[in-house]
Amino acid sequence: MNWKDWSNVTFSERHHLPERSGIYVIVDINDYVWYVGQATNLKNRWASRTHHRYPQLIRSNRKLRHRIYWQEVPLNCLDEREKYCINLFKPELNGCKVKKYLPKQPQIEREIKRLLKVLNKPTMLFPVIRSVVAGEYKDEEGITCILVLININDEQIISNSTRKRYANEVKKAWNYYKTYCGKDEQQYSQVWVTTYNLNVCKFEFVITDWEFFQYLEDNADARTQYLEEVEIFSEKVKTLKNLDIFEKLLLQEEYSYINYDGKKSLTTAAYIRYRRPLLNCITTTIS
Repeated sequence: MNWKDWSNVTFSERHHLPERSGIYVIVDINDYVWYVGQATNLKNRWASRTHHRYPQLIRSNRKLRHRIYWQEVPLNCLDEREKYCINLFKPELNGCKVKKYLPKQPQIEREIKRLLKVLNKPTMLFPVIRSVVAGEYKDEEGITCILVLININDEQIISNSTRKRYANEVKKAWNYYKTYCGKDEQQYSQVWVTTYNLNVCKFEFVITDWEFFQYLEDNADARTQYLEEVEIFSEKVKTLKNLDIFEKLLLQEEYSYINYDGKKSLTTAAYIRYRRPLLNCITTTIS
């Protein structure tokens, strides 16, 4: 018996199978037999996505281009013929445990995990400290905000994510808002804060003074005093365990120049100072 002599359809055209009882064989482009089965109605067996092997086969179909070969068999002969074909063709999946695939994480969660992972990978410039989670606070609407400090070299990573071409959910998650950091609006220009909004919380990415990262990069004792590692969405990140570092470094909060409109320009250090009274260290896993 040779399955190559049987009628067949491509896996994507399985809805063209006949409404008859029979034996079917799943074969790939290399003539490798993956599965042998029986059906009282071949079309109904494969018309929907309820077949227990469907998740495995659909995942590999694009690469292996499966075909379904079938042969009509009377109902009273199905069990005997199926057993015979399994012994003859020795299919890969028959007798194997059925894989269960977990549903994919939402796109916006996958993206924040990717960003946290990338922003914590060492670089030649910052082989130890590339980004730091300063802490969390509750905003005016009661939403938990996680403040992430990044260096200016990684600004492009955030910018690229906001413009992801094929990820509408991700693009919608990004937002910006302006704040005067509690200063007089008549004297100061606003600071723009980039946010990434999830259902459970909101991330704020703030470009921070080079001096902050250089201090932690060059000072092992400071890293011991101020930093620890926690997991956020299953990604290990460096977080501050002591917020006194901001008082110690006294980062510049104003630029020395005056804007074209006669207002003073604030640095992101002014925003950190503004949020400092509300900020709490993150010491436990966030998922």
